[in-house]
Amino acid sequence: MYKILIIEDDIVIRSELQTLLEKYGYKTTITEDFQNIVKFTCDVSPHLILLDINLPVYDGYHICREIRKHSKVPIIVVTSRDNDVDELMSMQLGADDFVTKPYNTQILLARISAILSRTYDTEKSQNLC
Repeated sequence: MYKILIIEDDIVIRSELQTLLEKYGYKTTITEDFQNIVKFTCDVSPHLILLDINLPVYDGYHICREIRKHSKVPIIVVTSRDNDVDELMSMQLGADDFVTKPYNTQILLARISAILSRTYDTEKSQNLC
């Protein structure tokens, strides 16, 4: 069972994401302590992170940059910011994908599944041929 860390300050969105992901068999972890979020992330050791950009204390860019110093865990930025600069910055700081709110839940689930499969499916050969 894959563990997904949801880093989202909006209680409603966080709760909806948690319910959705658990319905589809994922284990979720959330936090309301944004002061120590990077340490918390390392302690939790998730398989994937859903990360908002607009957060209290540190923004998602800072968090992504700090996580990348220690880990290659897949990160999907899920944000209401929908311009090219935000998407480009997210990708340059190490995010694996960028999804804007409001999002189609089935597409978000498909993106999560694809990244987890590519990252953790060790049975499939890495060779092209």
